[in-house]
Amino acid sequence: MSNKPFILAVNAISGGGKTTIVKELQRKLPKSKALFFDDRNYDSDSGIEDICKWIEEGADVNRFNLDLLAEDIEKLIKENLNYIIMDYPFGYRHKAISKYLDFSIFIDTPLDIALARRIIRDYSTTSIQNVFDDMKQYLIQGRKAYLYGLDEIKEKADYVVDGSKSLDGIVSEIMEKLIHINPAK
Repeated sequence: MSNKPFILAVNAISGGGKTTIVKELQRKLPKSKALFFDDRNYDSDSGIEDICKWIEEGADVNRFNLDLLAEDIEKLIKENLNYIIMDYPFGYRHKAISKYLDFSIFIDTPLDIALARRIIRDYSTTSIQNVFDDMKQYLIQGRKAYLYGLDEIKEKADYVVDGSKSLDGIVSEIMEKLIHINPAK
């Protein structure tokens, strides 16, 4: 039996709960570490300054330079871990990362819930005008990014969880699934 950690990707649209769920899974899964996509600036580092324009141009996830993420995964693989849990938006779609993944879960969060979470997360200390400006942008272009995640990433996931459930409900469902697909850990 291999000592390689089981690598789980948790995917969702922005505001879908990836970070919160990954942190809770890390807390509950023995010998696990987490990687968070938003800890680095992969979009600007890859020359992708406008996500909506990137989507209009075909949304090729392989334009993102994820060499640093691959290096982080390689480092963690060498550690004595049972799990590497990734807060990662692309599922199996990025060639450089998909080869590492053992399982991909998509958190299917309704758009209204994800948008509300994002507003609370991103604008709790700013003016209401910033919220209005973001909502205008969402209506003009941003919604396309959400729909891309729902259409493209969800389709490739190994398992889909209802993102309108409570945090405990989502995490329990994922834990139960992990027991069935990876009972040795």
